[in-house]
Amino acid sequence: MLMESPILNNRYKNFILATTIPVFILYGIFMIFPILQSLYYSLFDWSGFTKNMTFIGLKNYAELGTDNFFLKTVWTSLKYVLYGGVLIIGITLLFTYAITGYKSKRMKDLVQMILFMPNTVSPVALALLWGFVLNTRWGLLNSILQGLGLGFLAQGWLGDDYIFGAALSLLVWIHVGFFIVIYLAGADRIPPSLYEAAEIDGANEWKRFIMITIPLLKDVIETSIVLWTIFAFKIFGYIYAFGAGGCGSDPSPGIRNLSVQLYLTAFGKRTPINRLAYASAMAIILLLLVAILIYLIRKVFKSTEILEY
Repeated sequence: MLMESPILNNRYKNFILATTIPVFILYGIFMIFPILQSLYYSLFDWSGFTKNMTFIGLKNYAELGTDNFFLKTVWTSLKYVLYGGVLIIGITLLFTYAITGYKSKRMKDLVQMILFMPNTVSPVALALLWGFVLNTRWGLLNSILQGLGLGFLAQGWLGDDYIFGAALSLLVWIHVGFFIVIYLAGADRIPPSLYEAAEIDGANEWKRFIMITIPLLKDVIETSIVLWTIFAFKIFGYIYAFGAGGCGSDPSPGIRNLSVQLYLTAFGKRTPINRLAYASAMAIILLLLVAILIYLIRKVFKSTEILEY
């Protein structure tokens, strides 16, 4: 039996320390410190642009509990999580089913590249493009409907009644391509022998997908739900640019998530509010909400059966 060299052990430990300590230091500087700083600011009445800071304790948090505008943005963020999650995961699974059936690897790669392409374009450009497509008077969607003789289906997609669905459709379009890449990578690692055995037993392609692919993608599905939950709360550029419509106005209250509302409260644009301490309290609530949701998601998936292959 070979004896481990103490010198090699020491070198290995030194290497681990040398590579991990800088990471922890950077994490502390850019993550832990800003969180603690936000928590500190949230205990004051402060605009963020003066030296006058008045300690008020938990009054900002108490105000948040009665702030109907803030509560509405929390509900909107949760709607993004729920509706967006169902649509994105559902559409991604359908695309995964379709693409895994392709025999040509080049075709698979081409379809993935086309679907992933929106993630390589500037959020502002995509948001403005989507606004032009859905514009009520001269937008592409209503023009196509008019041209097909379906003018009765044309709507004011950017009006209060449809604005949330319009913003959600933008986010779904963009993020489906991102998650498809993850799902296909997960599907590619499933042993072909499992599909071959199921085919011998008489299972068609759809049954093989339902009985083999989806259960063995459980960890990928869990990860994607966690990622989307985080995205739904922190997405800023798409919603802000889409809601402003390139005209310099503030985004419609109907589509603001917590990140957008936090920014407008701290800095504002057309209507400056300048309540940085109050916005810091929002940031802490945002952090807690995301942490609780992720904990619940992990709890749900942990309680289900783990399949190994």
